[in-house]
Amino acid sequence: RIAPDGTVTAATIETEYPNGLGFSPDENILYVTITRRDQDCMVEKERGEVCHHQLIRAFDVAPDGSLSNNRVFAELPSADDGVPDGMKVDVEGRVYSTGAGGCWVFDASGNHLGTIVLPEIPANCAWGGPDNRTMLFTARTSVYSMSMKTPGTPVHGAALAKS
Repeated sequence: RIAPDGTVTAATIETEYPNGLGFSPDENILYVTITRRDQDCMVEKERGEVCHHQLIRAFDVAPDGSLSNNRVFAELPSADDGVPDGMKVDVEGRVYSTGAGGCWVFDASGNHLGTIVLPEIPANCAWGGPDNRTMLFTARTSVYSMSMKTPGTPVHGAALAKS
């Protein structure tokens, strides 16, 4: 965490192998993708077994930026290639996490709504386009885009970057 005064601190060490980050639309919840518990998970996947330690954690965010209430928001168990990685959130609170088989989509309560299947396993995703309704996916050799009905959460400070 970088505080307004420039001080850098670890926001939490209560994660296994953290990867992607995302905030709820009101920025009161921080979501963190967890790629695995430990090296045993990699061995499980190499054997074609389901790894049950691929998940998304959620933390409550206090006004001072501190985190609390570490909990499992959603699980992404799979034996397939790919792990929870990049993540974004839309303005209605749906969470999009790249992972095994595509981009997993969850409602604001952590229920798996479905998976966006792409020609390649995606590693990251980002909102773009003039109305922030284009989801961009990076994969191993390509970048894909998909028009969405709901816009993504805005990037704060984006207007500052243009000046």
